[in-house]
Amino acid sequence: MKHLLFSALILVPASAFASDEVMIAETIEGIATAADAQDWARLDLKFADHVILNQLSLATEDGARVDEQTVVDTWSELFPKFDSTAHDVSQIEILGVSSVIATATARYDATYQRDGEVWQQRGRLDYVLKNTEEGWQVTALKTSPEWENRPLSELLSPRL
Repeated sequence: MKHLLFSALILVPASAFASDEVMIAETIEGIATAADAQDWARLDLKFADHVILNQLSLATEDGARVDEQTVVDTWSELFPKFDSTAHDVSQIEILGVSSVIATATARYDATYQRDGEVWQQRGRLDYVLKNTEEGWQVTALKTSPEWENRPLSELLSPRL
């Protein structure tokens, strides 16, 4: 009986951990889905009040601390400039989870199209998330590009 009780106690945290992993993966995938759908209200729910972000030429390679509204505002200004965007996030790996903080990594493949021209980039995403009343939210996002077919600025240049 003692062993049965001990085994049951061990299973509870494991199932809670599995549930957290699913919710974390849904948050990560949800960022790409909301961005491509240009659903800025849903995107806002995926980020904590402040985020350390190394994208969009913010500060340094290590990133800058910005509020979530800055992320949403920047993306909502940038993405409509393209005819389409597609963010494929795959190979999500949860590296560690506590009741409050989680770390994860994923692979990404981004494709933006404008006026028949295409920009593609592939690389790695590193996340830090925190467990909030609203669910798991991203507190840090580092993008590490590994390949791109051309600079994104070429698609944004004014056409002559």
